[in-house]
Amino acid sequence: MTSPIDANDVPSRSDVDPAIVVNATLQHRQDMKIYVAGPSDSVSKFDASVEGSTEALSKPVEPIAPAITFPDGGRQAWLCVVGAFCAQFCSFGWLNTCGVFQEYYLQNQLSGYSATTVSWIASLQTLILFTGCLIVGRLFDSYGPRYLLLVGTLLQVGGIMLTSICQTFGPILVCQGIVASTGAACVFNASVGSVSSWFKTRRAMALGIMSSGSSLGGIIFPILIRRLTVQSTFGWTMRACGFLVLGLLIISNFTVTSNVVPRGKWIPLYPRDLWIHFKDPNYVLLASAFSLAFVGFMLPFTYIVSNAIYHGMNANLANYIVSVLNGSSIFGRIVPAVLADKVGRYNMNVIGITLAGVMILALWIPAQDTGSQLAFAVLYGFFSGTFVALIPACTAQISNIRDIGTRVGLMFFCLGLTSLAGVPIGGAIIGDATSEARWRGMMAFAGSFLVIGGIMHWVGRVKLVGPSLKAVC
Repeated sequence: MTSPIDANDVPSRSDVDPAIVVNATLQHRQDMKIYVAGPSDSVSKFDASVEGSTEALSKPVEPIAPAITFPDGGRQAWLCVVGAFCAQFCSFGWLNTCGVFQEYYLQNQLSGYSATTVSWIASLQTLILFTGCLIVGRLFDSYGPRYLLLVGTLLQVGGIMLTSICQTFGPILVCQGIVASTGAACVFNASVGSVSSWFKTRRAMALGIMSSGSSLGGIIFPILIRRLTVQSTFGWTMRACGFLVLGLLIISNFTVTSNVVPRGKWIPLYPRDLWIHFKDPNYVLLASAFSLAFVGFMLPFTYIVSNAIYHGMNANLANYIVSVLNGSSIFGRIVPAVLADKVGRYNMNVIGITLAGVMILALWIPAQDTGSQLAFAVLYGFFSGTFVALIPACTAQISNIRDIGTRVGLMFFCLGLTSLAGVPIGGAIIGDATSEARWRGMMAFAGSFLVIGGIMHWVGRVKLVGPSLKAVC
């Protein structure tokens, strides 16, 4: 007959991340189970925070997960941030070149295709980078970042190099739209999960620095591609980009590590394993807030150049306005992230999402001249960068760090679906792009969803700490 567990036998978990974890009981369900049926001196200890009772131990008991300590700094942690910065430059930063390639292909190799057909290349890149994080996140939780970074490097560099010799739509769609994007998804998710595992009190700052790499990539890649395609050939332009990505990802492969020991085996991903996360109301509110905001988030990035030209901006200057937007986004990802660790990540995100929407409604809609368009690019880049950088930090705040890959991947999966819906809806509102009323309708659509997303984020914040403005959350 088994003996009850003495209170002194229950291990202290004061050093474990106190995040809200709904799926804790599924943490090791697929792993080895411990059966207790012996005398009292052989009773195995188990995590009281998960089991929550001291009933008779005739049932299988989950093994204790090793406690996690967050160093919040140190050589290995900051090297991980450096490597993740390079990974973000190559993955999300590469995605920011979609508009440049769209224009180039329509004027050169794919001039016989419609703009809608060519846009499938950019759409696939966005779809795979975001929705691919769902599977990649599970792989990260199972095996850690090493193999994901290696495979991601080979796929992304290989896809870019193969694109350099493609001349028709089909091969370009496969090599750039599928192969390179799959590699980018592996690199992107491995870097986000790894940085989150090293930091807790300074997590927002670390993730903000990491995320700024994508903004820098959004500046460098478009300029590099425009200059090289004029001075050289498309093939050598792509090869130059491929070698740049290879060099940066080599750094990532040697520096990005995880502070969490991976499970070491693949755990099948069933629908119930995803649904369990949506039983956490805090996760549902956070996913809803970000998903609503992302309906409008990509519309300025997609149409700001066309709108600027429509309102009389010099075409040469208009082509660089996305670089201006991404340049201000660097500061928007770092400065507010540093403050977020002090005043609260949710608090800072409510401000970022809401003000991004206000910038569209109050500044972009009435903007008629070059100065107003540039001012909007700077301000929207800053505030939109704030909430994009804090997505992983807010997700980690309400999650068990051992599930960070799956939870962040599932979050980006939701965002990918809504952002893909928002862009074509915005395009349908614009129509033939010859009516001022239609342009304003698209802007009102984008700004409204961002403001609604900010309101939903506030609701999630109230759910966690109440309505007090002084609460740090």
